[in-house]
Amino acid sequence: MRVMINRFHAMPTRLMNRNRQFKTKSPQPLVFHTHDPTTKTITITLNSPHTYNALTVSMGHQFQDLIQTLRTQLHDGTIHANAAIITGSGVAFSSGGDLSWLRSRKTTPAYINADGMREFYNSFLCIRRLQIPVVAAINGPAMGAGACLALATDLRVVHENAKVGFPFSTLGIHAGMGASFFLPKTIGRSMATEVMLTGRTFSGREAKEVGLVNRVVEGGDDSVMEEAKRLAEEIVRQNPLSVRTMVESIRIQENEGLEAALRREADVQAMCYACDDWGEGLDAAKEKKRPEFPDYHE
Repeated sequence: MRVMINRFHAMPTRLMNRNRQFKTKSPQPLVFHTHDPTTKTITITLNSPHTYNALTVSMGHQFQDLIQTLRTQLHDGTIHANAAIITGSGVAFSSGGDLSWLRSRKTTPAYINADGMREFYNSFLCIRRLQIPVVAAINGPAMGAGACLALATDLRVVHENAKVGFPFSTLGIHAGMGASFFLPKTIGRSMATEVMLTGRTFSGREAKEVGLVNRVVEGGDDSVMEEAKRLAEEIVRQNPLSVRTMVESIRIQENEGLEAALRREADVQAMCYACDDWGEGLDAAKEKKRPEFPDYHE
């Protein structure tokens, strides 16, 4: 120990300062996971509370890497888990796409935007490739792409005061991240059409009434996670092979047509970014006022 201390004191001040600077600038992961070997559950947490867990390209890269790591570990038995939970840190599940990044799409060619949006969708929707059922613990607002991420899971638990919304049309953009695919399958064509065309937002209880979520809870900040854990543990007590294969069977049926829907969404979102009025809905949302969109032919 004495030798290590002496060597430390012998370090040049410049190097010490650089090391100290490196430590202070070490970024927090935008997504992380924990594994409970006793309950055999994995918890995945979106970790950008200061942005209300907005979904960004950087977060998507980390998310995709994490899912691939977990897939490998579940396959080779490095970890033993029969259910997973996804939630958000802080007061939100996810506020949706990063609005500043979406605004910047206006200056990018449409064909590049279309490719970029498909990559962006898939960086989060890869959660459907996890071999075990995934429960979304919607602890706070889940808006736009954040709500779509929740829809991509197998089961959903929401707090009664949380908001689940799909404000794409209000923002002046076509639905994305699989909204046009998952919503009709989850709540039926008629209600899904109303939601997408009006940009509707639901309370937790309304979300349960229309079938967006499986369970709604009241209570303190931890009540959603507690209920999500109870649901996950109910699943874990079942036969693991039966659970995995049934989840796979359900997803295979659900996934028919998903890729085509994502291509359509990406292409039309790219078209929306190229419009002269792109940004009006974003500005209105920021200023909390009603957007004033020009006529279709203007």
